[in-house]
Amino acid sequence: MSEDVLTAKGAGGKVIRGSALRVAANLAGLLLGLATAALLLRHLGVEDSGRYVTVLSLVGIAVSVVDNGLNVTASSELARREVAARRPLLANLFGQRLVAAASALVMLIAFALLAGYPRELVSGTALAGAGVLLVAIANSLLVPLTVQLRNGGLALVELLRQVAALVGIAALVVLGAGLTPFFAVQVAVGLVVLGLVPALVGRAGLVRPRFDREAQRTLLRTALPVAAALALGQVYFRLVIVLMSLISSAEQTGYFGASLRAMEALIVIPVLVANVALPLLAAAARDDLPRFRYAVAGLGEGAVLGGVLVALVTFRAAEPVIALLGGSEFGPAADVLRIQVLALLFIALYQVWTVGLVALNRQRELILANSLGLLALAAFAAALVPPFGAEGGAVASVLGDAVLACLIYWRLHRSTGRVTVRAGFLVRVAIAAAAALVPLLLPGLPDLLAAGLAAVVFLGVGLAVGAVPQEARDALRPDGPLPWRWGIEPP
Repeated sequence: MSEDVLTAKGAGGKVIRGSALRVAANLAGLLLGLATAALLLRHLGVEDSGRYVTVLSLVGIAVSVVDNGLNVTASSELARREVAARRPLLANLFGQRLVAAASALVMLIAFALLAGYPRELVSGTALAGAGVLLVAIANSLLVPLTVQLRNGGLALVELLRQVAALVGIAALVVLGAGLTPFFAVQVAVGLVVLGLVPALVGRAGLVRPRFDREAQRTLLRTALPVAAALALGQVYFRLVIVLMSLISSAEQTGYFGASLRAMEALIVIPVLVANVALPLLAAAARDDLPRFRYAVAGLGEGAVLGGVLVALVTFRAAEPVIALLGGSEFGPAADVLRIQVLALLFIALYQVWTVGLVALNRQRELILANSLGLLALAAFAAALVPPFGAEGGAVASVLGDAVLACLIYWRLHRSTGRVTVRAGFLVRVAIAAAAALVPLLLPGLPDLLAAGLAAVVFLGVGLAVGAVPQEARDALRPDGPLPWRWGIEPP
């Protein structure tokens, strides 16, 4: 029988390196995404860009069920199976994904019609929904790469998605297209990702969809709670802009949408890290609970480091970034982004704790936590958006994410005991952050230079005082052959 890489020596290092590789690919993708957003926002203007982000936010809710929710279930279930038993399970997962994708697309279009959207937004919903669900179908065939810790191929897919989106939107801008054709770019991106699948998984990795009754019943029992919880989470993340479209002006919705567009690119990073770690956490939860607790606590510390770093950089970088994205007419969105980016710390933490609950097979706990968090967020938004507009929406987002993080940790703590970050670690991070404030508060420096210096100081002081764990330093040391050390093995 083939060796399971999840239980082999060095699996933890592969997770760290795989996370680093996918984060690096997404940082490159972030730059491409910023270029894409700049073209889009400048071409469409404040009000049409708000409509564009609103439609993609609604589509994102469906994607959270069909792609993120089922991927979490798939990688967790595959990690628990013996190597030889994974292929039949993958075929049933593929069949489940096809049915779910088709159903989600029909429901998206029905919602747009029932909500009374104008024709261009209904057709935009259909086009964007079709595109992102094509990506979801492709991702179902790429799930084994996650379980095999071959994250290099997944990083390549994520990067090429951004390249395809940039090329498509740039072409439409040159052609002077209206709003609707921009949604069709998602279809082109989906076709590009589907075309990459055979090259990454090989002929042996391609499966036909299966619909074994017992297997599908078992998968639904595990998938539905995760899908429901993540759907609530996606509603949660996008609720504020939907509420703003109802209770605030189109201008304030556009400002919030520009900030949300920048945030969405950043939020992908903690989601990816958590998903990379899920197979290892599932195996540890099955075989070694102390190892599971150690891994969750370590990932939580990484989330704090990343969240604080991004918040510090955004303090000075927000204004030039928003100016780059949308020009002077989006200027007020910079203050919105400075506030909203604080939510990233809580989002990164609850992503880690969410996959911890999934690894423990306690998905239903997430439904309770996300439902309570959703109520809290709606209350914050209803109270803060009418008087304060987009900035009130940003504050509501931060408060809502803080509440949700506390709720998910509460359920995880009840299941497995203390897995939070160490007090000594937080002191080291605070020291590094205090040092980084020096370049941030220097008034004579250009904003981007000050932000870059703050990042260097934060990471340098963090290394010096031991905020970066030795295990992470060892895993990232380039002392092995590339590219195989980094997970880009041939299929």
